Amino acid sequence: MLALAVACIKIMVRDRLSLFWGIVFPLIFVGVFSLFDLDRPPEVKVALVDAARSPFTQELREAMASNELFKVEEAGNAAQALRDLRNGDYGLVVMLPPNVGEEPGVTARAYYSETNVQVNQMALAALRRFFDEFNLQAANVQPLVAVEAQPIKARDVGFMDFLVPGILGMAVMQYGILGMATILVDYREKRILRRIQTTPIPVGAFVIAQMAAYMLMALIQSGIILGAGTAVGAELPPNFFWVFPLALLGDVVFLGLGVAVARVCKTTAAAAGMGNAVTMPMMFLSGVFFPLDQLPKVLGKVMEFSPLALLLDSLRSILLERNPVSTVWDEVALLALWAMAVTVLAAKSLRVE
Repeated sequence: MLALAVACIKIMVRDRLSLFWGIVFPLIFVGVFSLFDLDRPPEVKVALVDAARSPFTQELREAMASNELFKVEEAGNAAQALRDLRNGDYGLVVMLPPNVGEEPGVTARAYYSETNVQVNQMALAALRRFFDEFNLQAANVQPLVAVEAQPIKARDVGFMDFLVPGILGMAVMQYGILGMATILVDYREKRILRRIQTTPIPVGAFVIAQMAAYMLMALIQSGIILGAGTAVGAELPPNFFWVFPLALLGDVVFLGLGVAVARVCKTTAAAAGMGNAVTMPMMFLSGVFFPLDQLPKVLGKVMEFSPLALLLDSLRSILLERNPVSTVWDEVALLALWAMAVTVLAAKSLRVE
């Protein structure tokens, strides 16, 4: 069995394209996402139409520009500013009337687009809060209750800390399902499995050796992706080594699914297509890039039990939340059930012709 596994590893290493998809492609994801400053709070572009041009509005404009949420630009023409708002060039257009600051009760109008409701509601709430604070300061009114912010030392968790476990799980899933499905169909097309039947080696033993080679690759993938993640700012906890057995458990599930995909495909092209049909929805709906709570409620609850979501939950619990492995026994148990069910499915799905 060991000699078979070594032979399968050598075959895998010679397949440069397969290695690219298994190792380099996930690293491209890590590199591309690291170029974006996703930890920075969203910035709303504000066009300020100042009809007063007074020292009061100058002070207001400077105070608004100092707010990190707003990127303020002066707009001389109100009609043009509204056209730009409709075209998506601005998030808000704030119009200050000529008599602002001269008498109380003057209304400044804030126009917003209805297309991006979530961001605009956040921006409008921040704008109202800004004007409330500015009015109090301008009127020299002391608030009855003041809030004093007291920071406490905590770990700085960035988007890359969230993303790296997702990329790791995605890589293990894709390479397991697509790799196993395409290589089995390729062996079947070339009648390699039929020839193995004429030798003392059982076909099942050969497939198990192939799976062992892919599991070794899953360990290599995990190590490389963790290393790349630390290079772009992700932090690893002291117990990060639990990632490797978790990746192996998840890989058993995905390899079994790959065998099942190979069962219904006659060509490698069909296996690649069906493999993508399985992996793509799982990748986007299991929380690789964004949390599951951003999905529709029912769909999110269903996807919580997908093998990739269970793997990602356990990986993030250890890598992101720095919890001990004892906190993920529920996810591990469900993954183990998946592994047993998929192993039975794979055993029944394996065919030589």
